Amino acid sequence: MINYGGLSWISYNIFVILSSILGDTTILVGSIKYNAFTLHKIMVAIIQHLAVADLITSSMYIIDLIVYNVSGRYELREFYYRVGIWVYYFSLYTSLFFTATFTTMKLLIIKYPFRARLWTKRKAHLVCAIIWVTSLLNIG
Repeated sequence: MINYGGLSWISYNIFVILSSILGDTTILVGSIKYNAFTLHKIMVAIIQHLAVADLITSSMYIIDLIVYNVSGRYELREFYYRVGIWVYYFSLYTSLFFTATFTTMKLLIIKYPFRARLWTKRKAHLVCAIIWVTSLLNIG
């Protein structure tokens, strides 16, 4: 007997992984190689880092669910409980911090448009590096 509930759940998980991988990869390639975004350079840097955090989340969390649905048991139990959950929460915190930073930077760019011209891409990546380290320390 075919378990259609399990097949629909597997199909959903595959759709989420493919859309996440394709969407985030398109964002990264479009913003790095082709400069496809006409946003402020700080916004583009934050979007790039948010895409990387999303790729980490989908690769660690959704893959474990697919393995469970295909095999019917947790094949990655030890690995996932030791590493996967930690990486999942790490990327979750970074996504939250990047979203808050994105909103704050949007407000600052609108409020101080002349100062925003002086902000460089290097400073944006420095802020993003601080967010990665803060998330790492928050989990640790």
